[in-house]
Amino acid sequence: MTRTATRSAWGTWIGFESCPALLGRLVEGFAGPWIPLEDVPVPGMPVVPANDADAAQDAAQDAAQDGTGAIGCVLLAARSPADLRRAVPLRGLLPAATRVRIAVADVPSWAAQPLPVAAPGACWRHLTEMRVARRGRGWHLDAAFTEPVQAGDVVAHVANGLFGGCEAATPVAGLEGGATADWRPGDPNVTLSPPGGPVPDRRDAPGCDLPLRRAEPDGPVAGSVVTDAVVTGAVFMGSGVAGAVVDGLLPPLDEAVVNPIGFRRNPALGIAAFAAHREGFAVTLGADRLVRLPASGRVTDVDIARLRDVRGIEVPGPQAGEGRASGVARVVAALSAAGIPVLAAPDPARDRALGPALAAALAAVTGEALASDLRREELSIRLRRAALREHGAAARWRGLALSAGLPVPPDTRVSILLCTRRPEMVPFAVEQMERQRGVSAELIVGLHGFTAREAAIPRTRLPITVIEAPAATPFGEVLNRMAAAASGSYLAKVDDDDWYGPDHLADLLLARRYSGADLVGSAAEFVYLEPLDVTIRRCIGTERFVPLVAGGTMLVTRAAFEAAGGFRPLARTVDGQLLQAVEAVGGRIYRTHGLGYVLRRRSAYGHTWRQPVQSFLASYQEQWRGLVFNELMEDGARWCADVRT
Repeated sequence: MTRTATRSAWGTWIGFESCPALLGRLVEGFAGPWIPLEDVPVPGMPVVPANDADAAQDAAQDAAQDGTGAIGCVLLAARSPADLRRAVPLRGLLPAATRVRIAVADVPSWAAQPLPVAAPGACWRHLTEMRVARRGRGWHLDAAFTEPVQAGDVVAHVANGLFGGCEAATPVAGLEGGATADWRPGDPNVTLSPPGGPVPDRRDAPGCDLPLRRAEPDGPVAGSVVTDAVVTGAVFMGSGVAGAVVDGLLPPLDEAVVNPIGFRRNPALGIAAFAAHREGFAVTLGADRLVRLPASGRVTDVDIARLRDVRGIEVPGPQAGEGRASGVARVVAALSAAGIPVLAAPDPARDRALGPALAAALAAVTGEALASDLRREELSIRLRRAALREHGAAARWRGLALSAGLPVPPDTRVSILLCTRRPEMVPFAVEQMERQRGVSAELIVGLHGFTAREAAIPRTRLPITVIEAPAATPFGEVLNRMAAAASGSYLAKVDDDDWYGPDHLADLLLARRYSGADLVGSAAEFVYLEPLDVTIRRCIGTERFVPLVAGGTMLVTRAAFEAAGGFRPLARTVDGQLLQAVEAVGGRIYRTHGLGYVLRRRSAYGHTWRQPVQSFLASYQEQWRGLVFNELMEDGARWCADVRT
């Protein structure tokens, strides 16, 4: 690479370790100089250039230290949307510029175009032109400004547009530059510091609540497997805050990019193989190499998309002399979080890193089980639950905060809206919610047309509020009264005669976290046709953004519910009206799996949903005689209330 003018153009990249040749072909008309974003020094840190190729590093340092200096054009090349999110916490390493270009080399099929969500900051007031164009399998964004703007702000806003609103993350983290970027992907609120500190203050307060630092030379060896984070007793230099040593620990999974979105129920390919490959790893199917992964074990959304059609991936046991246990564990955790079944041979070191819950879920995966589409999906759901709940970024940081003695926010509360016209169904419906686990919930029971004296409301461990309404009150209005009495951050609507698995609500919250959607719900895949005494499984696509979910499974954020105006005061179709209103105000709807829900269908008479029983037989994948539950319903048979109308 040749030296260019310090203030003309500067390029940085992230995520091309396993495919460096792609970087040179990605951006036409830009010859460099390039510098890996994770190698850019934190502002204020002295730099000793190694050779002429470090001209870009000089330029970045000059611009960062010069309050009035700026570069003409800053270009960020990201291998995938996942890598773009990894660039967000490093936004402070990008200099100011009058032109900002972002090139994403490859995106999964479900990803949107990179349109920024413009915050009310200074940068967008100076925008004069912006172009977004499709380039091969990726996207390019080119924005020009009349005044120099912080290129990092533009990057953060583009990532926000790709993945939805950025929720505040706690605790506020301190990172030692690019070396720890994997620990806080997508978070623009981190504070960067040089290795060893100090963490700079922020507005007369400590710069972070919990700084992460790499171990000292006599600490854990990078790449080794350590099962628990070590929180130092000494303060992080100059910060007044204790730091957590993270060398040897698996970085958390970024739920926004490594998740079940795009899961395929009927994969077209067989079992793929995972093995060491040159400086990293590879997944192959026969003679075909499906993906190549770096030695760190980092897996992106693009990698997951390329593996969606395989029935499973076989991972061998430990191989002497490789010393790659942490990289293998990281890959296995990511594949599990994405719902791709893993056939893993025993490996004690890897399983210690993964934790007991995920190791147990892996042990249940067999080749015979994967041959059945239904059994394969059951195993996939168990794997993704264990991986995301143990290794997801939210769970990992909560654990780190607790280990450091920091306060953590209380668990999110879900308010369950259960409205019924049938007193005889109240005990059954309450028991369905009583068996929910892994979630903090309260129950709002709406008695529509009768009073509490006429209903046998069972005792329950859940906080319960009863709302009574006359029979003439529209159904939607009763639901709105119930929502007004609710205290939760989420509202979950359930029906009085359907069956719910014990992880129904927890799975909805998990889907809400990884999808970023405003409203999530399940698919009404499993339907019990009571007049025919037949259970069917319908052909409904799941793990995708859609306009429709089952009305008895909707979970919506309080903010989205209020923005949509709540339920319309109608006697019927209130579910569909809310779904349409959420989309109309710019909200997103996501449909997760349907294995934790069984819809009971009697005659259409008396239902707010008037679809006749016969219509369910028009398209189904499987059927069984009688009332049949899949394994995730867990002893659903004991809840077979025999209530007929």
